[in-house]
Parts: sequence; C-alpha cells; structure tokens
Amino acid sequence: MDSTYDNGKDLSVVKIIDKYKSLVEPLQEIIGYSDDEYSDYRPESPLSNFAADALRDCAAKLSGRKVDVALMNFGGIRTSLPKGAVRVYDIYSIFPFNNDIVCFDIKGSNLRRILENTVASGKIQVWSNVRMVVEGKKITSLEVDGAPLDDNRTYRMSSINFLMNGGDGLYLSKVADNVWSSKIFIRDAFVDYIKEKTAAGEKLKMSSDGRVKIIDK
Repeated sequence: MDSTYDNGKDLSVVKIIDKYKSLVEPLQEIIGYSDDEYSDYRPESPLSNFAADALRDCAAKLSGRKVDVALMNFGGIRTSLPKGAVRVYDIYSIFPFNNDIVCFDIKGSNLRRILENTVASGKIQVWSNVRMVVEGKKITSLEVDGAPLDDNRTYRMSSINFLMNGGDGLYLSKVADNVWSSKIFIRDAFVDYIKEKTAAGEKLKMSSDGRVKIIDK
C-alpha cells in the first residue's frame, strides 16, 4: 500500500454524486434573508400570516385580478423558517405538498359559514385579509377586506386545491364559482415571491397582527 491509496477515487461513488448533484444544487440557492427564525402556531403566527398573505399576493399576480381573501391550512406548513440565509430548500421543506394555487368567487354567506364551522370545530385555519374575534368557539366580530363581512357580496378568494377537494373537511369546490387554477405549486410561487422581495432590497420580516383574537370564557 502506498500514497496512491489515499489519492484514488471511488468511481462508483463519484457516479452517484454526479447523478444527483444537478438535482440538489438548485435547492441550495439563496433566495432571501430572514431577520429571525419563525414557526407556525394557532390561532395565528408570523409564519402562518406570511403564508396566507403571500398566497393572496401570488394569486392576484398570477390571475391578474384582485383577491379579497385567502385561506390555507396549518397542516400545509411543515417546519420553521430559519434565521439568516433562506434557500429554495427551506421553502420546499416548509411547503412540501403538491398544492396548486386556485382562485374562485364565493358568496359572503358561504364564506361566513366556512369561518363559523372552522371556529366551532376548534380548527381555525390560516387566513389573509380577515379579522375576527372568537369567544367560546363562536365568532363575535368578523371583518373581510377591511369591512364587516357582507353576506350578499361576492368575494374573490384564493386557496389551494387540497382544500378545494375536501382536505381538512373543507370542500371549497361546493361553494366556489368561476374557479381558476394557476397550475403552479404554492412552494414555487413562494420562491419567486421571496426572490422579488430580495431584489427590491427587502428582508423577510414577519409578525402577528391580531387578525385572530381569542377571548376565553
């Protein structure tokens, strides 16, 4: 045995690395920077608020229409956002499911029913452009798009296909009109969304804003 033993390459290992290198490298791309570590928790959190608001913004941009309200589920947020450099891998880890962004029209009375049913079940989900006060699993104050929810108004809503098809017991397709699908996974839309913020010189800064207030009885 001589020095060539240490210098030699295991060609079988090199082939395996080369095979997956092209798949792994794009996931390591740094797309932004976070000023803190953010986790999700109910009834609202900085990370869940960011996810819902980003969903609404992405849906509006992709569809070319104003979106009044957005809904996604806490179960679709799987881990925390790290402090510092944010990579594509991080976003894929947080939102790992193949969920397409969708938009649809919904009557105010149906939107109210969805909100009331989720609150009554104790499973308040992730909302954007909604503010509510909950007492004893009942909504005592409810605003959508900056005003009291109007049962007779038609709202433009964004969500994900998982919830359209019965995920978390929400069959949104039953109350959805003029459905539009982006055919784009939420994680890919969020990667582009964060890249745009970074290009504009923004760091990812998230916060809770009191959109869901729980009053214990």
